[in-house]
Amino acid sequence: MNLVKLFEMQRQLDAHIEKEHPRQEGEDRLAKKILALQVELGELANENRCFKYWSNDQKPRTNHRFSHMDTGRHEHGSWSVPVYKDGQLEEYVDCLHFILSIGLELGMPHQLLLGNAQENETLDDDFIALYGEVHTLYLAYKCQLNKKVVRGYYESVFEHFLTLGERLGYTWEQIEEAYMKKNTENHSRQERGY
Repeated sequence: MNLVKLFEMQRQLDAHIEKEHPRQEGEDRLAKKILALQVELGELANENRCFKYWSNDQKPRTNHRFSHMDTGRHEHGSWSVPVYKDGQLEEYVDCLHFILSIGLELGMPHQLLLGNAQENETLDDDFIALYGEVHTLYLAYKCQLNKKVVRGYYESVFEHFLTLGERLGYTWEQIEEAYMKKNTENHSRQERGY
């Protein structure tokens, strides 16, 4: 995965969003980005379904039929084909957008010293640990700890997030491709007044 490229794409998207939605006086946009990341992590967990002990359907939404798309008409009516999406991957790259944006907001360099985060025992544990790390990053930022400490927390979030992506079964190429597709969609949304 080319993090320099992804950070640059995110920088351009963030600039586009800033142009369309300028910061308000007193607004803590970083806090909003961190909250947005937590919401997206919840949506990712929901697509993964690992915690849904009460359901017989605990399979991740990786090839989920979500609608029919009308593809044409003829004299006897129209026809449609089912459309499938990988909702889990879509939510994963939504998280990635916010993680990159948070890094830019914190002034993190595009070259991070990422190691290999240790995998937890279960996916439930991975999600809970990641929530905790995002919260710790937020507290370090709010307490105005020195930049080196905040950078360490940020790198820890990023490491565990990338490890989660691997554990969910995605390759770096799949993640990067999905990120680029969603990044283009996010630019289009700004153009349409999203």
